[in-house]
Amino acid sequence: MTPFNWHTELGREGHRVLVAGQPFAMHCHHYNINLQMTLEETLGDDGVMLLFRSAEEAAYHNFRYLIAQYRQLKTYKSRLEMASILFQSCGLGILYFLNATPDSGAISSPASHFVTGWLAKHGRRHTPGCHFSRGWIAGVMEATFDRPLGHFRVSETQCKLKQDKECLFEARSAPDTESETR
Repeated sequence: MTPFNWHTELGREGHRVLVAGQPFAMHCHHYNINLQMTLEETLGDDGVMLLFRSAEEAAYHNFRYLIAQYRQLKTYKSRLEMASILFQSCGLGILYFLNATPDSGAISSPASHFVTGWLAKHGRRHTPGCHFSRGWIAGVMEATFDRPLGHFRVSETQCKLKQDKECLFEARSAPDTESETR
């Protein structure tokens, strides 16, 4: 297999952005932050979970496709490195997967599109707010470790929106992967 080549694999088809032939949404902080605020204000925790699950499902399916297409991504480490590169290349921020295993992981994000966008539009928060990133992390880890969708609960233990130094996430296996609560 040939190595992943950004020059040939990142492209456009009309108005759509494609990564390895799959449609991929790029970022827009105006849209993302207003969507998040609307979901939080109108649906509360259900809105947060809608954002989390949407990101989780999209990341899961797209990353599984990428892994299947690029069989040289054999090791967990190479898959998570690709995930970090993809997250950053799409302008979503920087993610470092630390001590990631098939059942848990610690992830740090020193820079985030969502934090920058939220702070520019609304200022500081009292609660963590990187719900999309949490879902994206869950989906990528589920695809990387060949776990079913919904396997990981991801919590944000520190958030730059609350004046923490960086955003820190903890991923843990859900006790019941069919559970509606994460």
